[in-house]
Amino acid sequence: MKFYDFEVLRGEDIVTAERGVPLYNAKAAWPKLVGMARRIRQSGCRIRVKEQGETIILIGATAALRYAHFDFASAA
Repeated sequence: MKFYDFEVLRGEDIVTAERGVPLYNAKAAWPKLVGMARRIRQSGCRIRVKEQGETIILIGATAALRYAHFDFASAA
């Protein structure tokens, strides 16, 4: 199991963060990321996912909602 940091950004400022989220792999970050995107009420926010301090996902919150119904478990 690996640990990931999730951050909601507005510009370069971190609005909110969840640190040390245990997940089996980076693919498992997407459902959590989409859930965070659904809760964002400010426009212009991005969500960043880091693994060991390195950014592995950076996506706009609105764009992330386009993946809300994607089947991440079966994605290759």
